[in-house]
Amino acid sequence: MTGTAIAQLIAYLIYPVLTRIYSTADMGELGVYTRLVAFIAAIATARYEATLPIAKQDNHAFSLYRLSFRISLIVLTAVFLVGMTYFLFKPYNFSNYVFLIVSVLSAYVSVWINLGTNWSVRKKLFRQISVQRMVNSVSVNFLRLIFGVLNWGAFGLIFGTLLGSFLSIFAFVKTFLSNKKGHASTADLRRMRILAKEYRSYPAVYLPHVLLDLAVDLALAALIVEFYGKGTFGSYSYAYLMLKLPLGLFGQSLGQVFFNKSSEMFHKKQSIYALTLKTIRTLFFLSIVPFTVLFFFGSELFGFVFGERWAEAGRIAEILAPALMLNFMVSPISSLSLVLSKQKLMFGFGLAVAFFQLFNFGVLPILLSLLDKFQITNRSFDPFHWILGFNSILLSVVYLVIILLFLRMTKRMHADGHKQYI
Repeated sequence: MTGTAIAQLIAYLIYPVLTRIYSTADMGELGVYTRLVAFIAAIATARYEATLPIAKQDNHAFSLYRLSFRISLIVLTAVFLVGMTYFLFKPYNFSNYVFLIVSVLSAYVSVWINLGTNWSVRKKLFRQISVQRMVNSVSVNFLRLIFGVLNWGAFGLIFGTLLGSFLSIFAFVKTFLSNKKGHASTADLRRMRILAKEYRSYPAVYLPHVLLDLAVDLALAALIVEFYGKGTFGSYSYAYLMLKLPLGLFGQSLGQVFFNKSSEMFHKKQSIYALTLKTIRTLFFLSIVPFTVLFFFGSELFGFVFGERWAEAGRIAEILAPALMLNFMVSPISSLSLVLSKQKLMFGFGLAVAFFQLFNFGVLPILLSLLDKFQITNRSFDPFHWILGFNSILLSVVYLVIILLFLRMTKRMHADGHKQYI
């Protein structure tokens, strides 16, 4: 967690410089790119990388490592070929091909990061994860700064992200190659097929859940750009990024350790209620001060730290703060759905969240514009802020229900034993 905190601190220190170089529209294009890459990377491994920390034996885990990597090469090649075919039937635009190549390469790098991180969690190589994040943060933000000075615009943000992330994966690649020699038997295709079948719930249940979340993020980006423009989406994306940084700062590290510890305790038939309750309390006390400050003073803080043109992003941060505080508390313990085999339940919550958000950002803008057109209302509020606020309330309720549900399930397991969960 300390290494991750240093990595995020570096990002915090350099962002006020970047926001004075890049426009809100540039940040909007970066937001669309990062969401697209995350979506492709999730498909690429069919979420088999999530099995690495919980596989029973190291040989099994490394077979799944190889399987995930092979699947990713097939998927990314298919994405590249489909993209090339699509652009061949469109009017020629060189930037389209550049964007396709950069997106596929970025997804490939993300696959390495996801696989390397999960293997490191299994082997308790937490220092290696910290080093990767620090190198990633330094290199990505330094390159963005250089490309911004060179006036490369949105492409500078995107290319800096790709190149900096690539520089951070060498430790993971080295670990993979060193383990490859000791796990020669894991290259057996028959073993891979057996393990793929054993953990088929990950592509069958867990992958759709993850893809649903990522697809909604991507769809929201497209809807906000369509109805309100790249500049507004840039402000929204940047506010969302700043509010999600605490998750990267503490939540992600705690979540990975929590996943490792809870799955280990569950296999030993030990109660994980106390661990869950302690983790939630820790996350609450870590989040209450920063999110409260942002809720009351987001606009002033963003305007002062990042420049006046980012005051709107601060206003958006104020509106999003309650929902993202609860999301900060939910995300690290969400791995309980894997430990307790409750993926279907979490997928149901994912569907509910997807419906709410797509309705709020896809249907409400049309309804509000129709009301304006026929002069049914004489509103004085900002429609985008109003929709954000309504969305934040709904998400807050859903996240609170998930927290209470996890506590209830682990408490029942503590009281009744593991019988009903195995």
